[in-house]
Amino acid sequence: MTAWILHVGAGLYASNLAVGLSAQVRGTHFGRLHHGLYALVFAAALAATIFAWHPALLLTLAALTAMPLTKPRSAWHPTVAILGALGYVGSYLL
Repeated sequence: MTAWILHVGAGLYASNLAVGLSAQVRGTHFGRLHHGLYALVFAAALAATIFAWHPALLLTLAALTAMPLTKPRSAWHPTVAILGALGYVGSYLL
């Protein structure tokens, strides 16, 4: 029961990373889509942390919490996004 929420969270996170990367590489703006996905990603990460507990997911939550403090076209935005992804990677590998 608990593993599926981890997979859903990781999949949504990867989808939002892809949208953000596409926007950055192509120079397009997916503001509403990207921010709407962000809300889903945050909810899924919170649910995964609660129901499929792994300490590495705290890194994901910390990154998602810090994300609004970064500017979209700055180096910090993708850096924080990748750090958050490492939380999911850690939850699968550790």
